[in-house]
Amino acid sequence: MIILHNNKFVKKALVDALGPFSRGEGIFETLRIVNKKAVLIKMHLDRFFYSAKKINLKIKYNREEILKMFEKVIKKSPHKEQRVKIIATSSDTIVTSIKTKIDKKIYSGISMKSTNLQRSMPEIKSMSRLTSFIAHENAVKEGFFDALLIDDNDEVYEGAYSNIFWFEKDTLCTRKNKVLPGITREIILKNTKFKTRFKTIKLQDLKKQKEIFLTQSITLIIPITKIDTTKIDNGKVGDNTKTIMKEINSLLSS
Repeated sequence: MIILHNNKFVKKALVDALGPFSRGEGIFETLRIVNKKAVLIKMHLDRFFYSAKKINLKIKYNREEILKMFEKVIKKSPHKEQRVKIIATSSDTIVTSIKTKIDKKIYSGISMKSTNLQRSMPEIKSMSRLTSFIAHENAVKEGFFDALLIDDNDEVYEGAYSNIFWFEKDTLCTRKNKVLPGITREIILKNTKFKTRFKTIKLQDLKKQKEIFLTQSITLIIPITKIDTTKIDNGKVGDNTKTIMKEINSLLSS
């Protein structure tokens, strides 16, 4: 792992035990690096500073300085494909890089576990993410890929670490509010050839849909073929989902 702490390369990042880290008072972003180039870095930085503004966080470095930090870390890593993460509090800015590791089997479909939990301040990438962590870890322990967050009325929000889309015939649907404005999500909404619609959905209705997928910055688009014990369209990846996967992979690799 490559670690840059307050613009200095270190073997370990040491932080104040009684400072902002102890309160989860900070923000983060995770970027996909392909062939030593940061994918959609402008959008990530826009959201990064938006998150900082939302919690009145004063970061030690400006946008240009952070861009240079990313460049230093990406260059120092021996890997062309990287997962770069920035964490910022009022006193610390830490940029890390590890080699990207993706199990290609996930693109044949994954399973999600519905969980009655919701994130606090879901519109920002906050370090205070205990809800997401617990939901995700519990789901993984039971053999699922991620948790699907729902409320007391069985209304679906998002994944613990992902956004959710589904098709109703040929219309691509996703929730509009009270979810993270994911980067891959935004790219799909701006570029897909399919008609799109913002709407809410109950868990039992989502399970009846023939095509569902999640989005993340690193893995991009992953088909969901099972929720809890219910197979989605007999566990097959739908044609519309395959089309969007090709569209976005082509767009982000060009």
